[in-house]
Amino acid sequence: MRVRLSPRASAMLWWVSVTWTQLAAAQQPSLRGLVVAVESGDPLGFSIVTLHPGFGQRFTDARGTFAFDLPQPGPYVLSVRQIGYAPRDTQLVISGDSATTVRIVLHHLAIELPPVTIAASQCTDPGPPGSSDTALRAVFDQLQENARRLALLADSYPFRYTFELTDRTVSQHGDTGPPVTRRLEFSSDQARHHPYAVGRVVERAWGPWGSPDSVLVIRSAELDDLGNPDFIASHCFHLAGRDTIGGETLVRINFEPAIRVRSADMAGAAYLDPTTYALRYTTTWLIKPERSSLINVRAVTFRTRFRDIARGVPLQDSLTAVTTYRFGKPPNIQTQRTVDVRFRRQPPPP
Repeated sequence: MRVRLSPRASAMLWWVSVTWTQLAAAQQPSLRGLVVAVESGDPLGFSIVTLHPGFGQRFTDARGTFAFDLPQPGPYVLSVRQIGYAPRDTQLVISGDSATTVRIVLHHLAIELPPVTIAASQCTDPGPPGSSDTALRAVFDQLQENARRLALLADSYPFRYTFELTDRTVSQHGDTGPPVTRRLEFSSDQARHHPYAVGRVVERAWGPWGSPDSVLVIRSAELDDLGNPDFIASHCFHLAGRDTIGGETLVRINFEPAIRVRSADMAGAAYLDPTTYALRYTTTWLIKPERSSLINVRAVTFRTRFRDIARGVPLQDSLTAVTTYRFGKPPNIQTQRTVDVRFRRQPPPP
């Protein structure tokens, strides 16, 4: 999310056999399907399915089933994705006046993490990792899957959420002064109107954050950023292997801005569950704060924890941001806590 300050496995292509059910009374072709795990045969509810051409992404229901009413017969490509599983593309040829039923089987990912040594290097070749580094590419793809699921949830099940923000100033003796607490309410589509862009990691406040004349906001790494094409094109990604936060052993992927980025920007790491590959934490630090509108800021660091608000869809649960200053000004600690998530229409399936 942001902190508020005053300005001082590549998808594989498969052919599958389909079961044809002739419907005498059918007026148009249709496609019905079920998504299951190959290991157990259990349905994979809340998978993402897309039918090309003509149909956007949608979630399956809690039982892993989906349906499309087709405008015309012909060839289609069915794409199915689920976090923690290898994606699958299936070519189908749908005939007229019939219902086609398919059973899509997905394989759980087992990413082999090699021993990793992090060496300091400059980011000279930003963008998505190449396919030659299979482990890095697989973890990066799962990070993108997290972002894709949150974006689709916001489209399919719009929601509002409330942050409780608390600011404390740290004295020279290490004590914190009395907290200042307030609440801010956001909608799931607001971040899309203020996407990441080079030179805009520190920007004037908008919407619930306050007056643009008196408040600056600083971005930390959230899913809207990590899945943003401009963010990806401006950052390098490195697999850091396993790391531990809060007693959990997680898969860590680091990111840093390209050396061509001259303005203040973000570096940090994302931490994924090693079994489900759901995003659990991010850490972020502000690079080059002196090249922004901030005054006398030495450093800003964030740690964000995420929790699922729908099946396999994480949202910020809590955040701690520490801002240190030059010339003896005491540090500031801001904590953010998500206290309420409310879906505008029906909630997603459990």
